[in-house]
Amino acid sequence: MGKHTLPMFFLALGVIVFLGLFFAISGHISWSKNGDCRDCHSGAKAKELGLDDVYAKVASLKYKHSVVEDEKCEQCHILKGFKTGRTWELASSELQREQIFFLKSLLWDRKYSVDLKIKDGAGKEVLVTNVQVKPSQISNIVDNDLKEPLIKDVFIEGIRQAVFLEATIGWETDKPSNSIVEYGLTPQYGEISVSEKIFANGHRITIAGLKPKKLYHYRVKSRDIFGNTGVSPDFVLDTSAQVGSRGNDAEIDTMRPQIKKVAFFKTHGTQDIFLKLSSDKPVKAYLTINEPAEIDKHGFGLVPARVSRIDACVKCHAQGISHPVGIRSNGPKTKIPAELPTIEGGVITCVTCHYPHGGNKKYFARLDFERDLCLACHTTGSFL
Repeated sequence: MGKHTLPMFFLALGVIVFLGLFFAISGHISWSKNGDCRDCHSGAKAKELGLDDVYAKVASLKYKHSVVEDEKCEQCHILKGFKTGRTWELASSELQREQIFFLKSLLWDRKYSVDLKIKDGAGKEVLVTNVQVKPSQISNIVDNDLKEPLIKDVFIEGIRQAVFLEATIGWETDKPSNSIVEYGLTPQYGEISVSEKIFANGHRITIAGLKPKKLYHYRVKSRDIFGNTGVSPDFVLDTSAQVGSRGNDAEIDTMRPQIKKVAFFKTHGTQDIFLKLSSDKPVKAYLTINEPAEIDKHGFGLVPARVSRIDACVKCHAQGISHPVGIRSNGPKTKIPAELPTIEGGVITCVTCHYPHGGNKKYFARLDFERDLCLACHTTGSFL
């Protein structure tokens, strides 16, 4: 082979592998011609799953949308193409032996992996990777104890001039809770600083942008995972002089920290997911939650309502020839009835006035265009 032949061979091979993967995925997410949508959305299976028998409804209509007749369900409903999963991070700011992290926005039937790193006060680290969790499989359920956290030992750790004048306030609670400081130049406060996704017994909040030589009122709050909230009395912070941070007289521990337990749990009556971490010494913890890009029965998932009810339509139908879409509906002179559905925020879509799959009226209209439709939404005088 010539000197350029081998690189070109591997380039061609790479292209072939890529195209093979692409068409394999594309083939996986094009179901309707194979009848896969019917597996759940027609006949006895639809009834068993509590779904509408879409195919039976469409068969009974006088007019049918061409996309529906061709059974191209994915054109309006399915996310297609390559997709990467979400990744987000949580980190504790204080050294703790026990801490609870609120894992917000996990999908109920999706499997996640969690990478966990702990670091002690001397900087020694321990890393645990690929801890698996699927929210729907978590059996550990915790009941609300109906007790508010007991707040104690509120103190000012330091007042210092950084980029802005700032102060750090600390306190303890008798059970893991989040950290909130309300503060201001009057007893009504007016400002707030919150650390709400991490629950622990030790708390530190730094408030910045303070004015020098002023007396600030403040109080601290701590809310447990159930929402039970403890509130401290009012305290006063004087910014006339800087205050150094509390010293740490603890002996230097040369032993590497150890994770004693990692446990996932949810609270009774909710789908809120938490991770509880226990260690043999106080540590800071750093979590990375990874959501894989899974291909399931809906490919990479169902498209958002705005996409399926506006964007999919305007691929073929020009905008501007009918009623505006993508705008909010209710106002002083308009009120949208329940039989004309909008999406979140009261936004009008093409499906507000038209049945998406077909209908028994011209243009698949939900109401008579010549008589009922306008007056259903626009009150008397709103056209003037």
